[in-house]
Amino acid sequence: MTKKEQTKQQILTASWQLFSELGYHQTSTRDIARAANVANGTVFSHFATKVEILKYSFESELEDILSRAKHSDSSTTATDRMYHYACFLYEFYLAKKEFSRELFKEIMWQQNELEPQLKAFKKRLINDNEATALDADIIIDIYFMTLMEGLNQEDSSVDSMLATLKAKLSKININ
Repeated sequence: MTKKEQTKQQILTASWQLFSELGYHQTSTRDIARAANVANGTVFSHFATKVEILKYSFESELEDILSRAKHSDSSTTATDRMYHYACFLYEFYLAKKEFSRELFKEIMWQQNELEPQLKAFKKRLINDNEATALDADIIIDIYFMTLMEGLNQEDSSVDSMLATLKAKLSKININ
């Protein structure tokens, strides 16, 4: 690992520790720099904003989760595949509820940043079945609306979110 990669990892480790202890909003980039034992400018040389730190951390964890879900996926329909992935994803987002809410709030209007990941995921949903690209769009919309509802409810659980998703997916006629 290069010195630059080590510094980036120090910043990520320090930020997550502070986010967990103090909360996202209560943690400043100055706090992160101090905890990572780097200069304030060093944080910004690796990440443009505090939300960039959050996004980077989520992306790396999500890649691992999606990989695990892919390896255990035996579904044959787009809706079953979405449900399978949601089992992994809803658990992840609920375990990091405060951070998930903040991240979605920040990126909701920046869909162009998410477009490559969404496009790849939609393709994965309809691969090897009869579903269409429009079907994938509908399924993703249902998934995200259920996720947003779950993240906004104080008493939500993975099981309740999955039950809601399953009920919604059963109402559409997509294979």
